[in-house]
Amino acid sequence: MPGVFVNYRTGDGEWAAALVKRELGARFGSDQVFYASQSIRLGEDFSREILSGLRRCEVLLALIGPRWVTATDREGVRRLDKPDDWVRREINEAFQCGLRVIPVLIDGIDPLNEADLPDSLRRLARCQYLRMHHRSDDLDLPRLVDELVELVPELVTTRAAAVPVAGRAHHAAEGELRSTITEFRQALSEPAGQATAVHDRVHVAATSALDALTDARYPTTGHLDDSDLPAALEERLTRYEQDLAPLLRLVAIGVRSEDRRHDDLWITLVDRFLHRARPQRDAQEVWVAAAAYPALLLVYAIGVAGVAAGREDLVHRLLCRTAVAEPGGRPTPVLRAMALRNVVDPRHAAALPVWGGTPPHQALSVHLRQVLSRVFFNIVDGGAFEWSFEDYECLRSLLELHDAPFSSLGEFAVRLDQDDAVLFQRNAARLDRDSVLLRAGAFDGNPDQVAAAWRELRQATRARYS
Repeated sequence: MPGVFVNYRTGDGEWAAALVKRELGARFGSDQVFYASQSIRLGEDFSREILSGLRRCEVLLALIGPRWVTATDREGVRRLDKPDDWVRREINEAFQCGLRVIPVLIDGIDPLNEADLPDSLRRLARCQYLRMHHRSDDLDLPRLVDELVELVPELVTTRAAAVPVAGRAHHAAEGELRSTITEFRQALSEPAGQATAVHDRVHVAATSALDALTDARYPTTGHLDDSDLPAALEERLTRYEQDLAPLLRLVAIGVRSEDRRHDDLWITLVDRFLHRARPQRDAQEVWVAAAAYPALLLVYAIGVAGVAAGREDLVHRLLCRTAVAEPGGRPTPVLRAMALRNVVDPRHAAALPVWGGTPPHQALSVHLRQVLSRVFFNIVDGGAFEWSFEDYECLRSLLELHDAPFSSLGEFAVRLDQDDAVLFQRNAARLDRDSVLLRAGAFDGNPDQVAAAWRELRQATRARYS
């Protein structure tokens, strides 16, 4: 029987292990998840049961927290260096039995370094890992489930066979237990007649996210002192990210698929978030601005995925030809309405307790990259994601400077200021006369306008960073 073995160290990431066990047990059945403190009955030989349970599994999840590498016993000996350490024994046994071993890095710790591990565990540092953070478990746990469903589909079919659903055919029970992401990817791969299934899934996720954005959950009235504002703003932005997480994942997959049939869907989706109910008249300005953060997350997800898919024409349509109606009735392009400074004041961004601390004009950009790196996991590979994010922000800044003298800039501008030739060459290649971007109407289709925007961008980066 396929199963998942949860490996963790007591006193290091137990909260994550408990969440993983609960989530996987709910999705696949508790008998499919081996969690030592609950899977071994009183009076049983735990040594025998652990190894027996491990050998019945397909996957071992190694939950690795801040103390995992350095934890010591009462005598001061590092636990990983002891052959009888159960965390070490379980992982070694998993490798020997041919299980897929997935490190799960907890709360932002650095990836494992082979030099820090005993010889028998060094292979673990070379295994592709997932991340889980207590501030983003609403995103991280569903992603873990999605990955396991695709890696070990037997987890689903076994559970479906064991738990029949009254009044439904067997295949319907299987469908209920399938990953939302797996179903969405299948819908994307279907012929043109199945486009409705894609749209329906996206709009259901969007409606769920919009339903969470209530005044009760996100009040805009009242006033906070300057000393209390950073922590309250950071908490609110984090909750926005959690509410949008399932939708952002679908959007990233859908746009990355390069299927042009769904272009109108992505634009309509942004429209829904841009035109939701406005805050009350007596709202505090910082909350009015932050209310646009869900739309900003969507715009970034579409933009980064569009660049990764070579769909700069979609990016141009999104930024320059999609507009939000201002209170006076005048339409403002997304490019301007979603300028970073309009959503989170740079001074506030740099002061946020956890993800602040970077220079003001980079803080929001840095944070968006970190948030979206989790969204794009296994959609765009790590290095390619970094480039796509960087190139999207660079392209957005060039379009801004073509339209007006101010640019949002972002983290990429530091590298540009240092004359990073690779960054320039990557983006210059997508901005020649025959590029999809200019043929879509960007820069009036004129390469001279592109050159002028590049000059403005270099001047802006020097003025801000030099």
